[in-house]
Amino acid sequence: MEYGGRSMFGNLLRERRRTIAVRGLTEATLSGTSAFDRFVSAAASAFLAPMAAVSLIHDETQNIAAGYGFPVGCMPRNDSFCTFTIKQGSVLECCDPEADPRFAALPAVRGEPHVRYYIGAPLRLLSGIEVGALCVVDTVRRQAASDDQKAYLAGLARQAALMLESRRDLRGNAA
Repeated sequence: MEYGGRSMFGNLLRERRRTIAVRGLTEATLSGTSAFDRFVSAAASAFLAPMAAVSLIHDETQNIAAGYGFPVGCMPRNDSFCTFTIKQGSVLECCDPEADPRFAALPAVRGEPHVRYYIGAPLRLLSGIEVGALCVVDTVRRQAASDDQKAYLAGLARQAALMLESRRDLRGNAA
């Protein structure tokens, strides 16, 4: 049986690998989330946007590890744009979430903060597992980002993923 171009078993295996990877990262990343503030600040600045975040996604949860313009914390994975970003595996942009059937019913679109623009790049570990996203959010509709902006966001996401792994590795070697 196929699901989204992949077998159901393949999806289950991918989710299991993501959960194991994120659990291995969580302790190391949550103890020093301020290290990721520079990524969200740089992303928000590059897009002149009021909000940006680094999120980790596993099981049924999205954990905002660092935020610019919105709070750090957890939310249900099914309520998040970033879930779609990791499924796509590349930069995902939505210039009008109210008109997009994937996003129109999300609580953040229908209510506060009234998201009207989203762009996110997956945080991909060296093993190839996408564990979250670096995203930029706005409360006004926007034109599509330039190729340079998309490449910049993807580059920041790669740097953030490398930092996640290096923090995990350092913590593992110190234990």
